[in-house]
Amino acid sequence: MRALAVLGLTALSACAPADPAARAEQLWAACRSNPMQQQRVEACSAIIDDASTAPARRAEALVQRGVLRGEMMQDARAAADFGRALRIDPNLVRAYVERGELHFSREAFDAAIRDLDAALALAPGLREAMDLREAAVRGRQDGGWDQLDLITQALAERPYDSMLWNNRCWVRAVSGEDLEFALADCNEALRLNPRNTAALDSRGLVHFKRGDYGAALADYEAALAIEPGRGHYLYGRGMTRIRMGAADAGRADLAAAERAEPGVAATYRSYGVEI
Repeated sequence: MRALAVLGLTALSACAPADPAARAEQLWAACRSNPMQQQRVEACSAIIDDASTAPARRAEALVQRGVLRGEMMQDARAAADFGRALRIDPNLVRAYVERGELHFSREAFDAAIRDLDAALALAPGLREAMDLREAAVRGRQDGGWDQLDLITQALAERPYDSMLWNNRCWVRAVSGEDLEFALADCNEALRLNPRNTAALDSRGLVHFKRGDYGAALADYEAALAIEPGRGHYLYGRGMTRIRMGAADAGRADLAAAERAEPGVAATYRSYGVEI
């Protein structure tokens, strides 16, 4: 196959126009639509490697090559191409959508949702991204219920494990289903270990989703008293403060959270939380 691809590019070179601009357009047409998949990859690579290629065209070629590599089951190389494209143009919507689809195909649903959220922030209402994000959320929820069953089985053997109780609380909190059961799980985790900051964080999210912002704030502040500066807890406190009307203090927390843990805002969006 490699030999055929080389022959194909050789043939393309043999009939290439002398004008560099026309040659570049010929390569771009081959990158997008050559019937031979490997020849398309080779044409895209030629565009990417050409020092005279404009940055916007290089980014587009990287996305196209990433799509092709994904189709060829070369997931790591595809992801690298999408990442390179986004370093050139952080606002390239198609790169986020295609990388989101790659993550979705690997059942990396949280990563898919983060990329699709980024695409939708740049192109609100983009149907392709909206539909894929909805499918990713469903996939994450289905995986969550499988995880819930495994945790419940483990609790039957280790009923005094505070982290197991927290883990079950967290799965329920993120899904938004059975929040009363989630609260009971977190309460048990904290009864067993009152300094379990993960459980305080989980319970804070449960209270937040139930609209009990005073209780949520108390839990996030208790977690921060034990582990000051944790971005995840700062973000929880920030969004709670905003809901309670303390917008300036809340936004200061959100900014501090993002400095402490870059990407924490996208993580919270993947939990189904919007400020």
